[in-house]
Amino acid sequence: MTEQRALKFDANTEAFQMRAQWKKQDICKQQWAERWSWLLDEWKDVAAQSEAIRQEASAVTRSQVTVKSDDVKSLKPVPVTSTGFIGWLAKRPDCALEIYSSWICKPPVRLPDAWDNPNYSGPKK
Repeated sequence: MTEQRALKFDANTEAFQMRAQWKKQDICKQQWAERWSWLLDEWKDVAAQSEAIRQEASAVTRSQVTVKSDDVKSLKPVPVTSTGFIGWLAKRPDCALEIYSSWICKPPVRLPDAWDNPNYSGPKK
């Protein structure tokens, strides 16, 4: 029967393993730069080309687009009182809720019940 002993912490082993990890990271960093650094150059070229196309397109569209300023409409600031906050905008004629029709134009019609119909004989069997 083997006994389970608690693992001892060895500072020298931990330091050795940490240095090995740092060395492995440095080697991986160098290998990545050797193998894939050309991707960064390609990305810079593509980014410069796309920026040139974007600038050219924006110069063309800026000359065609005109912005119409709408200075006629302006809303007053919201009043401080809570009752004024609820109805301050609805009293203006251009902001009325009932612009197109009244809220209820016709009361709903109640449908007749089936048992009020003298010709109703129940579900078919």
